[in-house]
Amino acid sequence: MNRFLRPTLFALMVCVVTVRAASAANYYIAANGSDTNNGTSKTTPWLHAPGMKSCANLCASANPQPGDQFIFRGGDTWHFGNSSATPYVGSTGWNWSWSGSNGNPIYLGVDQTWYTGSSWVRPVLTGDNPLNTSFVTSCAYDQSNLSFVNLSKVSYVTLDNFDFPGKCWSSASTYQASVNTYESSNLIISNNYFHGWTAVLGSQDNHYGILGNSNGPAGKVTYNQIVGNVFDGSDSSQGAANSAACASAYVPSSPCQSGEGVYSEGYDIHDNVFRYLSNMIVVVNAETVHDNLFEYLYNTYTPNGPHSNVINEVGNITGGNTYFYNNIVRHTHVTEDLYITVGATAYFFNNVLWDNMNYFADIAPTNCIIFGAVSSSGSQTAYIYNNTVDGPNCNATFSSTNSPNMAWNGTAYFQNNHLIGFTNLAGFYHIDSGAAATIKDNGNELFQTESVANAQGYVTGNNYAPAAGGATIGAGASASSQCVAFSTDSELCGGTSDGASEQSGSGGQIAVTPAIPMNPRQTAWDIGAYQFSGVTPPSPPTGLSAIVE
Repeated sequence: MNRFLRPTLFALMVCVVTVRAASAANYYIAANGSDTNNGTSKTTPWLHAPGMKSCANLCASANPQPGDQFIFRGGDTWHFGNSSATPYVGSTGWNWSWSGSNGNPIYLGVDQTWYTGSSWVRPVLTGDNPLNTSFVTSCAYDQSNLSFVNLSKVSYVTLDNFDFPGKCWSSASTYQASVNTYESSNLIISNNYFHGWTAVLGSQDNHYGILGNSNGPAGKVTYNQIVGNVFDGSDSSQGAANSAACASAYVPSSPCQSGEGVYSEGYDIHDNVFRYLSNMIVVVNAETVHDNLFEYLYNTYTPNGPHSNVINEVGNITGGNTYFYNNIVRHTHVTEDLYITVGATAYFFNNVLWDNMNYFADIAPTNCIIFGAVSSSGSQTAYIYNNTVDGPNCNATFSSTNSPNMAWNGTAYFQNNHLIGFTNLAGFYHIDSGAAATIKDNGNELFQTESVANAQGYVTGNNYAPAAGGATIGAGASASSQCVAFSTDSELCGGTSDGASEQSGSGGQIAVTPAIPMNPRQTAWDIGAYQFSGVTPPSPPTGLSAIVE
């Protein structure tokens, strides 16, 4: 898997966010600072950052330039709710209005060697509302009309390594977020921790971790990256302890999950963790979604409210490709999981899906993985290779949607998929009436019952990774000649190591996936998302009267 924290990509990321023009400067912000300081050293930091309403004196006179870095001290807290707390950001949020340039982004983030306390943790941008896993009767500080950080109509800005707790809302109409990226491009939103929100029962479930332009202009490419973040509602209203009550009915008799992850803008979404949410990704014009962990998705607490999905691509780039790979999707309790809108070609590979669509078994299977079309895009192609799927409640559907010009019209190629609970490929896919789908099975699919798969070591405890003797090992067909076409990082040949893990530095965060070694595919490919070994298995002995499995 191409993890965000792997050394090679981490080095690249550091390069991206630290390359600066010769005239670029570093500025430092800390809770013990003063806006009368020059802000250019860790011993003379500002109290606020430019764009904060409370920023004054030398802070207010700053004119950020491409390549500049604004470094917040780890462990400090900035306040959006309590005006008596120091430092107080201001009632209108942090409004950043300066752009970097290509190769010289402006960096808003951290230096992990600079912190207060015994060890580094992220700087905190809080709404000051206490955490509560139940709904509240009112907000101590109501942020129904407040986005904490506004990166609106800017480009080439990186927002990195902040902790966003304490948001509360009571409104039934407004749309706000922790980070607003309205009409911005070439942003990198990385390594942030979105959690700890509360809602008043009767409000609308329409507050997000990251919010872009409302549904976005179709065909617009933002090149925004959302990478390495954690969106975790386990400590929020209807958190982990309460969310199971949501699974029993579509219009629930008891309140369901709150909180949404990414809405509208996200061209490249990778290495994130999404968990205990009512909506994970609703996006326009996403090209690449890879190496994410999606788990514990429940329907919203709002009756007839937002449509809950792992990902819902409500539009995409005409003639563009879609890449969805190396993701893990598990423990979902909604009526639709993945809706993938395709302009030209979809590459869907190395994904692991299990314990999904635990909801209305009569309709749920055909809503698990849906392939639709960009309006008036002509024909589409899908390559569905090397996935591991457990459960007859999860089918791949080629959709007619609600409009004839968005119906699937093209060919889908299948190969090397490990399908547990299915007896043949025809039982795994579904073609809607009104869609035109030609199915091509390129072979090497493995169909197993649950009991056979479990007996061979494909179990929930290791997310269905192969164990010695498993039937997937060495049984796949090599597609090495297609790896570059499937993704620029050639991850079809790289195999998967089971989704992203939460990063440290947030106070109380833990890893949520087992550590499964990544083994690049070589001569003998495995079926399914994983490669058991990076070497070719030895040839079996000859001259035997029987072969024992």
